[in-house]
Amino acid sequence: MAPPPPSSGMSFRSADRPLDSYQFTFESFLEDSARIEPDSNGHDVYDTKSLSDSIARSQEEFGRTYHSYRAGSYHFPNDPSENDRNEEQYAIIDMVLDGRLHLAPFSRAHPPRKVLDIATGTGTWAVEMGDLYPEAEVIGTDLSPIQPAFVPPNVRFFIEDSSDDWDYPDLFDFIHTRVTIGCWSDMKAQIIERAFNHLQPGGWLECQEIPCMIGCDDGTMPDDYGWLRWVREFQAAGQLAQRDLNIGPHIKDWMREVGFVDIHESVFKIPINGWPKEVRLKHVGMMWQRNLLEGVSAFSLGMFNRFLGKTVEEIELSLVDVRRSLFDRDVHAYHRLYVVWGRKPEAA
Repeated sequence: MAPPPPSSGMSFRSADRPLDSYQFTFESFLEDSARIEPDSNGHDVYDTKSLSDSIARSQEEFGRTYHSYRAGSYHFPNDPSENDRNEEQYAIIDMVLDGRLHLAPFSRAHPPRKVLDIATGTGTWAVEMGDLYPEAEVIGTDLSPIQPAFVPPNVRFFIEDSSDDWDYPDLFDFIHTRVTIGCWSDMKAQIIERAFNHLQPGGWLECQEIPCMIGCDDGTMPDDYGWLRWVREFQAAGQLAQRDLNIGPHIKDWMREVGFVDIHESVFKIPINGWPKEVRLKHVGMMWQRNLLEGVSAFSLGMFNRFLGKTVEEIELSLVDVRRSLFDRDVHAYHRLYVVWGRKPEAA
């Protein structure tokens, strides 16, 4: 008899926090002749329960949809167009990192065993980690249930606010963040310190983050450049929202202050359009330009309306010049991608 098809499961981890940590995964079924090895733990902390309609349902505002769990704590949409933009952003970072999912020293010969992906978004990184390391258990957490239902059997997703206290039953040997801009009021306390406490001795934390501030090395960016003016306004809204939008340059110091060792930092430049001469960088820049054009409205609506008091019409009108500036190849501007990874000491 053929095995039954895989089924998607959804659950939460904590009985005293009934809206937290819903699981999205599927279980694999064995052939009838195969033996099933029992779990020595005797119980499953991820008991399967149905997903609450209130969590699955998104809130609508500005013609976009936003997460309903802890509504308002993250000010960017979770609708299909934003998810598509995030997937394109993922592909750009994949190109910048030459296809590497991480720079921490793991490999197929030395794989991680328990992996946590914080603010996983659409879950692509977690799924690819599950494929790359099939013996690892990979957990992704996010405020929005926008991850795929059918994933590798070693990958699980949970609805969770990672700015809350963490209550995972086991320690991890790899914890990861990628482009969590706007998620944290204090990344050092909310993420880096907690990651240190939830890593096995010898485990690694890796943060891949893009600050909103742009750079220019040759003086071609004037002070009134449209995208630069938008960045400054975005930062002003971030301060009012108590969201640090330029975490990248500080991560290395935060890791050191918390107690990490063997800390490494690699910084990559992402051109904001096709201004570079080198073919690969030109292609990356053109993709990044399109990603910014597709995302600038999503970045602006919640932040500028809620914290700067602008109407939707005022916001969209102001973005006309911002979008136009992204086509100016005489301005040689770029964003930075910070990849910082550090190890928890064996004696910690």
